[in-house]
Amino acid sequence: MTRNDLPDTTRTRVGLRVVGALLLLGGGATFAWGITTVFTYEGYDMPPGLAILAFLGGMPVAVVGLGMLNASTIGAQSRYVAGETMPTLKQSAAYLTDGEGIMGVGRTVDDRERGTSAAGGPYCRSCGVRNDEDARFCDGCGSSLA
Repeated sequence: MTRNDLPDTTRTRVGLRVVGALLLLGGGATFAWGITTVFTYEGYDMPPGLAILAFLGGMPVAVVGLGMLNASTIGAQSRYVAGETMPTLKQSAAYLTDGEGIMGVGRTVDDRERGTSAAGGPYCRSCGVRNDEDARFCDGCGSSLA
C-alpha cells in the first residue's frame, strides 16, 4: 500500500475533535450545575429529580467526549509508542537469539560469519529483510538502505 492508497482521515479526526470537545464541555457544565444544585438545594421552583438527573447524567456525557478526543489522536499515539519501543525490541531480540533475530528483527549476525556460502547485501533496519549488495531500497518494505 502506498501513501496515496490510504484513506484520508482528516475529516474524521476533525469531527471527533469538535464533537468530543462539545460533549466534554457540555457534560462537564451539566455535571457541575447538577452537583451544585443537589448539594445546595434550597427549594428552587424546579423538581429535585432534574438536578439529580444532571448530576448523574453529566459525567457519562463528559466521559464520551473524552473518549472521542482520545480516538481523534490514536494514530499519533500509536506512532509515538512504536517509535519508542522498536529500538528496545530490536536490541532485546538480538540479545536473546545471539544475533540471529526473531523473524528478521534484531538480526546482527551476517551469513558469511556463520559459514554459509550465501552472499548477500545489507539487512534493512526497518523490517530485517536481506537485500542485494547493490540495492538502494529494501525489497521488503521499500525504505532507503543508505
